[in-house]
Amino acid sequence: MLALIFLLVGILVIGGLTYAASNDISNSQNFKASRSLQFAASSATNLAIQNIRYAPLLSTSQTLNASPPSYCWGSSAPSQYTFNTYTLSSWCSTAWTPTSAQTRVVTISTCLSADLTGTPISASTCAASPLLQAVVAFDDYPAGLSSPTTGQCVVYCGSSMAVTSWVWKPVVPTVSGISVTSGLITGGTGLVVTGSGFVQGSTVNFVQENGGTPTSTNVVFQGTSPTVGGGGTTITVSSPAVTSGSTYYVTVTTPTGTSPFTSNAVFSYSPVAPVVISISPTSGAVVGGSAVNITGTGFFQGAIVTFVQESGGSIVSGGQSVQPTTVTVNSATSISVVSPAVTSATTFYVTVTTPGGTSAVTSSGIFTYILLVPTVMTVSPTTGTVQGGTTITITGTGFVTGATVSLSPVGGGAAIAATSVTVVGPGTLTAVTPKVSAPGQYYVNVTISGLGTSSNYPTYTYTSP
Repeated sequence: MLALIFLLVGILVIGGLTYAASNDISNSQNFKASRSLQFAASSATNLAIQNIRYAPLLSTSQTLNASPPSYCWGSSAPSQYTFNTYTLSSWCSTAWTPTSAQTRVVTISTCLSADLTGTPISASTCAASPLLQAVVAFDDYPAGLSSPTTGQCVVYCGSSMAVTSWVWKPVVPTVSGISVTSGLITGGTGLVVTGSGFVQGSTVNFVQENGGTPTSTNVVFQGTSPTVGGGGTTITVSSPAVTSGSTYYVTVTTPTGTSPFTSNAVFSYSPVAPVVISISPTSGAVVGGSAVNITGTGFFQGAIVTFVQESGGSIVSGGQSVQPTTVTVNSATSISVVSPAVTSATTFYVTVTTPGGTSAVTSSGIFTYILLVPTVMTVSPTTGTVQGGTTITITGTGFVTGATVSLSPVGGGAAIAATSVTVVGPGTLTAVTPKVSAPGQYYVNVTISGLGTSSNYPTYTYTSP
C-alpha cells in the first residue's frame, strides 16, 4: 500500500514537472515570437525614417498630409519590410509647416501586411490601429540659413531630426464632427471638435484641402487655445487665421497619432477686406528698392500692394499709382514688399487688395518718397548734327518730374539747356538737343532743382551738318 502511494506521488510530480517544462517552453517560444515581431516592426519603422529623412516624397503628396497615410518609400504601395516570417507595411503622413523649426512632423504607422486570413491590411486600418506608431520631427533648415519659404525642401532635407513619440499599439484619436463649419480668414471663430481619444495637450490642425484632397503645397495651421472635455470626446478651439485656400480639414494630433481626414470635419473660410495698420520704414528714395513691411489684418496669398499718390489727406486724381513687383505674404498680419520707383518726391498711400476687397487709405499707411541726386548711365543716340533737334533718350536713376537736361562742352565752357524734357519714368527721360556753334563732345547731365546735378558722364558728340 505504501509503495502504491509513493508510485502515485512520483507520477504526479513527474507530470507536474513535465507540464511546467512544456509551459516554460511554450512561454519562451511566445516571448521569442513577440520579440521577433517587435524587432521586425521597429526595423520597418526605422527604415521608413531613414528613407524619408533626406528624400521625402513631398512632390507627389505621397507623404504630405496624406489621409489615409500613403506609402513611405518606393514607387508603389505599400512600403514593406520582411523579417523571418513577418511581413510588415509602413505608412506615412506628414504635417508640412515650412516656416516652423519642425518643418516636417511625420507620423509613421507600421502593421502586419495582412491579417490572419491573409487579407491585406489597408493604410486607413493600419493608421487607426497600428502595431507601432512613431512620430518624427524634421528640421529641414539648419541654423543660420535664411528664412525658409513655403516651397518644399530640396538641398537641406533632413538637416536634423528628433523622434518625439514611439508607441506600441496606441489609441489613435478620431474626429467625428465640428460644431461650426465656417468663419472668417482672420480666425477667432470658436468651435467644438467631437470624436475620441483626445487628451490634454492635443493639437487641432487645419489642413487646406481642394476637391476632397489635401493640397500638395499647403501649410498646416493650428487652432488656438484647445481645451479637452467630455472625458476625451470634445475639444473647444478657436480657428486660426489663414493666408490661402478656402476649405480646411480639421484633425486632432495627440502623442499617439493624428486623426484621419473626414468630410464631417471641413471648415470653410470667408474673405474679409484687409486692413493696413502700419508700415515700416515710412520713407525711401524715389528710385525705389526699400524693403517695406506692412502690418495689418486679413492678408492673403496673391495680395496686391499698391502705392497711390496722395496730397492733403486725399488720393490725387490722376496721380501716380505704382505696384511692387514682388509681394510676400508672411502671415495673415504681415506682408513684405520692395518699394517701387516713382517720378515725384511726394507721399503715397499703401493699400492691400485681396479677394475680400481693398484696404481703406489711412494716415498710418503713408510712405514718403525722398529725392536723390540723379545719375545718368546712357544716352541714345550718341551723335547728332550741330543744328540740334535730335531726340535723345537718357537712362539713369532719380529722375522726377521737373528734371532739366543740359549739355556741357568737354574741356570747359557754358552748359546749354536741352528742350522738351519728358520724364518717362524714374529711370528714363527724353529731351531734344540744342543747337551749338561747333562740332565736339558734350557731357549730358540731368539736374533736380534744389538737390543737384549728375556727374559728367556720358558724352554726346556733335557733328558737322
